[in-house]
Parts: sequence; structure tokens; C-alpha cells
Amino acid sequence: MRWFGYKLHLIVDAVYELPVHFSLTPAHVADITEAHRMIDHLEESRPEMLEHAETLAADKAYDDTKLIRRLWDDHQIKPVIDIRNSWKDGEPTRSFTKWENVVYTYKGKSIVSAR
Repeated sequence: MRWFGYKLHLIVDAVYELPVHFSLTPAHVADITEAHRMIDHLEESRPEMLEHAETLAADKAYDDTKLIRRLWDDHQIKPVIDIRNSWKDGEPTRSFTKWENVVYTYKGKSIVSAR
């Protein structure tokens, strides 16, 4: 959440709907940078929270290979994170090279058109 040039970052226990950790940063600090800091903090101060966590849900600002691998490889936490559209050309779909009538979106959904 942004408010007057600041962002509030929260890790919340979804079962009890209680904050586990929070931080307040200037708005220019990248969400993914703060996510790694918050995981570092939990590893040091509350490792049991990471041991019992099954999933971590976040928006696409947290779509980062390093974070995803860290969550799974180090803590067996399943990341539930929407993927970013990193296509620079602005096109909504792209064609498969083998078939002219099949296209796909940046999320990997394929669409077949009848020709």
C-alpha cells in the first residue's frame, strides 16, 4: 500500500488474519528487495513461522525467480504469485512458430483460431 510516498509491506498469517511481520519503506524501494529483507528477518527472529508456512501469496510485484526458488528450496513454501507481463512489444498474443492458427498470451494460455 502506498501512502504519502511510503509503502507498507506486510506478511500476514492467512489462518488467523494476523500480521507476522511488517516494514515501512520509501515508495521507491522495490517490493522484491523488501520481500527478501522480510524473509531474512523471519529466518533470524521467527524461523518457526517459515517452518509451518505452506504457501506465500503475493501480487506480480513479487514475481522473482530468486524469491520463488528461495521459498521452495530453503523452506518448502509454495509461492502463489501472479506473473508479470515482461513482453516489451505490447502485443497481447504471440504466434507459435509451428502453427499459424495458434497464439499464446504472456501467461502461457494458448488460443486456437479456426482458419
